[in-house]
Amino acid sequence: MADEQSPVDDEPIEDANSQNDADDSVSETEAETSEVTDESPVDTAESDASEDSASLETQIEELKESVLRAHADLQNVRRRAERDVESAHKYAIEKFAKDLLPVLDSMDRALELAETTEGFDPAMLEGTQMTHKLLLDTAAKHGVQPIEPTGEPFDPQAHQAMSMVESAEHEPNTVMAVMQKGYTLEGRVLRAAMVVVTKAPADT
Repeated sequence: MADEQSPVDDEPIEDANSQNDADDSVSETEAETSEVTDESPVDTAESDASEDSASLETQIEELKESVLRAHADLQNVRRRAERDVESAHKYAIEKFAKDLLPVLDSMDRALELAETTEGFDPAMLEGTQMTHKLLLDTAAKHGVQPIEPTGEPFDPQAHQAMSMVESAEHEPNTVMAVMQKGYTLEGRVLRAAMVVVTKAPADT
């Protein structure tokens, strides 16, 4: 009777072993799942870090460009300010110089009259010449220069044509005579010279 029951007693042991094998399989599956799950956040973190790095580099480049543009704009503003200040210094006396031109014209006429009048007092002539020269030198010291275009090509920027005369001895559009001197201030035309301009002779 004892021998007949022994097989029955072995069956629970086999069931327990099967249960243990099943539990081991479940544990291995859970471990693999855990490994896969554990790897996923790492990949996501690396991807986020790469995107953040690229974004930061882009922002840095944009900031560099902004700084360079701001620096260039500042340099341009500084140069313009320097030019404006220089221009203001150069042409500060422009109004005064224009008011002085009639005085220079009067001195030119006085000197011309003194030099062409017979019997004019030599001492007066010398004094007039000296005064005329002193006035021109003073004006030149402050940047005022006469325009003397006789014999030069006509320049509409610096000359005002008052009349045209035929001439076979000069090229057309040549200044043949000056009716009134022109003047410049630091290279800028203060008053255009009134001139007589030549033209080609008419065919006969």
